[in-house]
Amino acid sequence: MKRIYLFKSLAVLAFFAVSCGSIKSQKNVTPQECDIENEGTRKFLEEVNYTDTTYTISYARDYKKNYGANDKPLPVTISWEGGPADGIYLSTSGSFNESSLKLDDAVFVNDSVSPARIYNLIPGQKYYYIVINNNYKVLKSGCVIPVGPLRWINGVADNVRDLGGWKVPGGHIAYGRLYRGAKLSSRMKDSGKDIFLNQLGISVDLDLRGIKDSEANAGPVIEGADYLKLPVEKNLGRGTGNTQELYQQAIRSIIGWLGEGRNVYFHCAGGADRTGSLAFLIEALLGVSESDMSKDYELTTFGPSNTRLRNYRATPDETHILYELITHLRKFGNPQEMSINELAVKWATTRHSDKVDPLTMDEIELLRKYLIVKD
Repeated sequence: MKRIYLFKSLAVLAFFAVSCGSIKSQKNVTPQECDIENEGTRKFLEEVNYTDTTYTISYARDYKKNYGANDKPLPVTISWEGGPADGIYLSTSGSFNESSLKLDDAVFVNDSVSPARIYNLIPGQKYYYIVINNNYKVLKSGCVIPVGPLRWINGVADNVRDLGGWKVPGGHIAYGRLYRGAKLSSRMKDSGKDIFLNQLGISVDLDLRGIKDSEANAGPVIEGADYLKLPVEKNLGRGTGNTQELYQQAIRSIIGWLGEGRNVYFHCAGGADRTGSLAFLIEALLGVSESDMSKDYELTTFGPSNTRLRNYRATPDETHILYELITHLRKFGNPQEMSINELAVKWATTRHSDKVDPLTMDEIELLRKYLIVKD
């Protein structure tokens, strides 16, 4: 796997710019659109609209059958001529000259063979690039835009995706702030840790495991990221004990971290039920539609191992896991008059025990402030 390094200093980049001579601004370059959504995911997101609120219908398995088990993104590809490259500079700034370098967010991609394949870029963001050889000669420059609403993350763990991109009234959830997924392996490669810490800028690992004996000793994996374990049991509707308070505590902790400008990764074991419940609650508080929240829950199905459908049952005698969460939220108001988003707010602001204070509307508004981007 190629290595990606974040440059916090402009010294190397300034040296490159001076060595190459003045490189004109690329702000007016016509960008090349690159589709990063695999076909099954794209069609599922575009074609499915759930209006059945009884949670007895699901289409995710059909798309997995037709398009295969694929939870991987497509790469942004950059091609060039003139021999092997020493690397590629990427930046969200089009100012590539020595007098106006604004490249604190620049990355250097060590990929010498054309075409280079670059993962984990943000959909809709313009990325300006310069391909150089080992003599600092510019082989190609230009601009690419990753296209696709969903940002699967490649190279960290299983079932990892950015919560960004889901539509809310008047806008969408910001990319690059909250990530959901499966457990982080103690055998994670250094390249995966580098993506986690540097490329994605994640500084908090929120672990929802701990109830099962097999999870009791699970702990932090990535040095350099703060770690918090909140051992919730199952999803919100099925959990017992202090499960509800732990979900409130998880949301409150996330609000605090976001307020500090930190990016957060939350996970359980497979990134399906406990992770899916927390994602559903956050999305509901932000205003994501019930149909889209169902689809986000079901996207876990596109991976090779887990199946999580709106009407999923682990055994024939069980009720639907996601429907249990919905049924639980409906206890906090009249579902005939209130949306699932309003019911989630009622749940969040309800005291469930004397141990944890409920969330306040001020806190929920902060969550929206930190995560909603106006269109």
